[in-house]
Amino acid sequence: MQLDHTHVVIRVRSLTEISDLAMVMIRNYPAASIFGFALGALPWAIANGFLLGWIPISEFQFSRYDQEMSANLFKYQFLMALLVFTQTPIAGVFTTLYVGQAIFEREPTWKSVLHEAKRTFGPWFWGLGIIRGPIPLMALVAIHWGNDMSYGMDYVWPIFLVTLVSLLRGNRPFMPEILLLERCPIFTAKKLNAISAGKRSAALHRPISGELFGRFIAMSVLLCVLAMLGFYSLLWIRGTFFGLWEWDASVYLLLYPLALWAAGAISALVRFLSYLDTRIRLEGWEIKNAVRAEAIRQFGDREPSSDSPSSDTARKNGIGIQARGASV
Repeated sequence: MQLDHTHVVIRVRSLTEISDLAMVMIRNYPAASIFGFALGALPWAIANGFLLGWIPISEFQFSRYDQEMSANLFKYQFLMALLVFTQTPIAGVFTTLYVGQAIFEREPTWKSVLHEAKRTFGPWFWGLGIIRGPIPLMALVAIHWGNDMSYGMDYVWPIFLVTLVSLLRGNRPFMPEILLLERCPIFTAKKLNAISAGKRSAALHRPISGELFGRFIAMSVLLCVLAMLGFYSLLWIRGTFFGLWEWDASVYLLLYPLALWAAGAISALVRFLSYLDTRIRLEGWEIKNAVRAEAIRQFGDREPSSDSPSSDTARKNGIGIQARGASV
């Protein structure tokens, strides 16, 4: 494989171009976009059902719509949206690994993806599951499980936690790629030629932190709109094909979370493409790949530099960048 022959063209892109390319990658990588993300999201979706599912079940049990029921269902929607928002990066672990390997391999296998996820479980679970907020927020929701509405526990503290997570993700969005693809150790570098995830994150994000945060805000608004469109589209399909137009418990338990997770799947691809774009802008990644490709053609396979994503995989297989059918 040649590092300078790719279907995903390695060049600088605007946010709109990145969004367009994400749609193309969904078409060309349906396994990663749909199956991979669903596999990663399923445990979190089930956990969310246990944490919040009692609200619509108990409210629709008596089929009495009043102001209290409306308030409780709004609380359910609000907390479910916050949970999915915080869980999306960790739910996209398999998608990130699959697409990252697809950049370097023609046919990545799910066996290799699962192996890499297992091998790097500690760093990404700590960094994406604890530090990035999903498990603390789930614990906060679990503490108040089954109780009556409390503005402090149901709104104030969750909003405070998600605000901190948003600031962290807005300024440091590429921690999943740093932990999963570059495999930087989260605390201290074990290898002499490796840097910690914190130092790598600062080096990658700090020069364009303002632009990254702006992109984060813009994509958050766009994804909220897409989630709403997806939700009402599912309602329309349900009503058209099955004649079920009333909002019952299944709308809240199935359709609403499904629309949120669908938007999350898109965000995982957009973030990965933004990561590539940032490396191109700051590190001249496309030039490095062209030089390394020519060196391989002239002098044979050499160990790739450690700054490229999936460098361990590349070292093992002697491969370069290769992705299928996503040229824009």
